[in-house]
Amino acid sequence: MLKAKKPLKLVVLGDSISAGYNASGMTQVAPGTPPYPALVASGLERVFGSPVTLANLSVGGMGVVWGVGRAPAVAEERPDLVVVAFGMNDTSMPRAEWADAIEKLVAAVRQGAPEAEFILVSPMCGNPQWEKMRDEVFLEFRESLGALKGPGVAVADVTSIWLELAKRKPYWDYTGNGLNHPNDFGHRLYAQVILALFAKTK
Repeated sequence: MLKAKKPLKLVVLGDSISAGYNASGMTQVAPGTPPYPALVASGLERVFGSPVTLANLSVGGMGVVWGVGRAPAVAEERPDLVVVAFGMNDTSMPRAEWADAIEKLVAAVRQGAPEAEFILVSPMCGNPQWEKMRDEVFLEFRESLGALKGPGVAVADVTSIWLELAKRKPYWDYTGNGLNHPNDFGHRLYAQVILALFAKTK
């Protein structure tokens, strides 16, 4: 669709990160950088020339079990592309159950929107000084998503990039609250990792 410059409907479902928390455009302060879902939509338009309509159904504080329940609402949007991004609020959830819920979410959306394709986003890492935010947890999420890759399902690995940043920068340099939200730099990082998946299709 992008190669043919056809209109594309993008739906994003996730937690506060996907809802845009701590992006300056969300908090209405300078420089007004949009959250990563809007950056992805505008990036696709700019690179491919396709009109992209964005529906962001993300809600702060939510996890993947809530996301499964929202699958019918995602399908009702008649999406061509769905970005699914959970994990930050699921750190106490057994990893096998988490991966199963992601798989159920994708299957439930496909029931109502069988042509939709998916990008599963492995999350940024939370501040490791908080017990619930250990890096190993997020690496396990990333590995779980990797096992779900297949026809119509790609994975955007934000986790690995985030851990590389942590080797060089203080946590405050790329987070907006010092705990579990990206700042403008972090939102751009999310968008760049997602958009990089399209590099070979240009």
